Amino acid sequence: MTARPELRPFVELGDELRCMGAPDGRLIWWNAAFEQAIGHGRVVVADPDKSPFVHPDDRTVARTAWAGLRGGEALRGIRLRHPRAAGGWSHIEWAARVHPTTGRMYAVGRDVTDHQALLEALHTSRAWLQSILDHSPAMVFVKDLDWRYVMVNGEWSRVMGVAPEDAIGRTAAELTPWYMRSLGEFEQQLPFDEGPLVIDQAIDTAIGRRVVMASRFQLRSSAGQPYATVCIATDITERKRLEREADRRQRLLETVMAASPDVISILDRTGHTTSISAAGEEVLGRRLGPGLGEWMFDLVHPEDLPRVADAFADLSAGITPEIAVRARIRHVDGHWVASDVRCRTIVDDDGSFAGAVVVSRDMSGKLEHERRLRAAIAAAEQASQAKSEFLSRMSHELRTPLNAVLGFSQLLQMDELPATEADEVDYILRSGRHLLDLIDGVLDIARIESGRLELEVTPVQVAEVVADATGIAQPLAERAGIFMEVTVDDRLLVQADRHRLLQVLLNLLSNAVKYNQRGGRIRVRCLPVSAGRLRLEVTDTGRGILAEDLRRVFEPFERLGVGQAEGTGVGLALSKHLVERMGGRLTADSLPGEGSTFAIELPVATDRPRIDVLGPGGLLLEPGPAADFMVLLVEDNLANLELVERVLARRPGVQVLAAMQGGLALELAREHQPDLVLLDLHLPDMGGVDVLRALRSDPSTAGVAVAVVSADAPSS
Repeated sequence: MTARPELRPFVELGDELRCMGAPDGRLIWWNAAFEQAIGHGRVVVADPDKSPFVHPDDRTVARTAWAGLRGGEALRGIRLRHPRAAGGWSHIEWAARVHPTTGRMYAVGRDVTDHQALLEALHTSRAWLQSILDHSPAMVFVKDLDWRYVMVNGEWSRVMGVAPEDAIGRTAAELTPWYMRSLGEFEQQLPFDEGPLVIDQAIDTAIGRRVVMASRFQLRSSAGQPYATVCIATDITERKRLEREADRRQRLLETVMAASPDVISILDRTGHTTSISAAGEEVLGRRLGPGLGEWMFDLVHPEDLPRVADAFADLSAGITPEIAVRARIRHVDGHWVASDVRCRTIVDDDGSFAGAVVVSRDMSGKLEHERRLRAAIAAAEQASQAKSEFLSRMSHELRTPLNAVLGFSQLLQMDELPATEADEVDYILRSGRHLLDLIDGVLDIARIESGRLELEVTPVQVAEVVADATGIAQPLAERAGIFMEVTVDDRLLVQADRHRLLQVLLNLLSNAVKYNQRGGRIRVRCLPVSAGRLRLEVTDTGRGILAEDLRRVFEPFERLGVGQAEGTGVGLALSKHLVERMGGRLTADSLPGEGSTFAIELPVATDRPRIDVLGPGGLLLEPGPAADFMVLLVEDNLANLELVERVLARRPGVQVLAAMQGGLALELAREHQPDLVLLDLHLPDMGGVDVLRALRSDPSTAGVAVAVVSADAPSS
């Protein structure tokens, strides 16, 4: 359609699209710009419902605008897409109105296709930027000159606990007052006339207290005017923690290096010293500080060097992570320091050998102490041996005259003596037996402490030992008017030395009689106390023991002030030692005024006890009244010799030959072939063992019965 001639100047003016439409929506004129942008002949009507004039996605907007125009509204800024003649779509921004009288529509359009493309590109770029920032591990935000957020990334939103849509257009103080307390002042005071600023700052966040490295810079226009501030904050909380931990470890290492009495050295991969602890100055005379670099192998004694070099080679080759050697290290003044050296590998990040930590301990004093200790032990062992020999000799020297005293006293007892003299002989016997018991107890304790006491621990029937002990103690109890009650199952077995167990039990029964009251009671019983243990109890009804005195009852020579009762004061101490040597324990329990209980606890035995039967080789000395029985007595002590002769003289048919030397005894034995030899072990010319060996090796005397009669307790 051709425009009216009178409107041509108007239509040709400017680049805007101009058109006019009839009341029914048909376009009745347009200018060249309109025709160029839209295309001649394609547009018939402006009504979107009657012509494909508008992009399908914009029809709703166009329909609303058309209805408004027909209702008398003036429209501005309506953007619609229209088809081009050459293809594609033009973005046109329209302003239009309808004349109230004629009903005609007048419209002016501006082609904004290029501007729209620019906006879309800008939007795409912003989306790209936002996507990049949202994937950044650092917190990023942008603020305008009023300190309002214009952009935040996902990490900032996560850490601060604020959604991006809630942050845009608001200040930090409006969002997170607690954040402003820690960082707000810094943000508010950032000067616009300075360059980028980097600072480590502790801030409060929604996930707790964090330390960030914040880099801030300004965005400026082409004219140089600032219009925004950008902050990129990296969370360095863990890095700071590791730095603090590293500092702490370094201080700890320096403290250890300073305080350690051992010499701590750091070696590089070649074995040169790079650092040495403070003890190095005291032990080796080497100071801390620059200029170390000494080669480790230059400090080692030449005789120890091959061993140290081989060990270090194994360390550096990765054969072992740690070595330990003893070597002599050279002091600055030239003397050698004996040291225990321990090295441990230092490795690089890739696991390769980077050096070693060496800890050297000065062993000179310890080695000297060990030398002195060995010398002291040798001296103690020598003294112990001398003590054992002394005890053996003293045993013999004490027992020899004591046996004579007891023997002659017993001979006197056999005679009919006046009452007064009989009492005196009785007193001599009691005193002699007391002294003999004391010697036996002391020697037994000495043998236990020196480890020379031999025990034969075998299964023992408890009832038999108790029967033997109570049978021996019964006369003592009867004389004191004390009733003895025994409750022991004859099936119970314990692991013990039968002889020593009997000795211990006799001691407990003797004490129970001595420290009881007249008319009192003694109860002996055996019962299991735990799996694999039996308890043998001796209970009396005596005056009891005070609690504070109980711990002293097992001390040698401790009688708790009881002086009137007979006893040596070593029985309980010896008993405790014996029971412990048999794998058990001896305990005491008491109630003052009611009595005491002493208990032997021993392991249970499962095997039956071995019964020894006297065989053909046993000795039975019962000569008949008319039989001739010759005894050769080998004894160097005249008193003992005379005692035995007098005892045997009381037995009819016994002939006694005496010899005070071993050589003479051998001659008499070969010549007279005695029926029995009573042999002392200590003789002036040779030992009793040598005499026994000579008798056994001579066919003429090999069958002669020999009994050792000796006062030597350790040898017996």
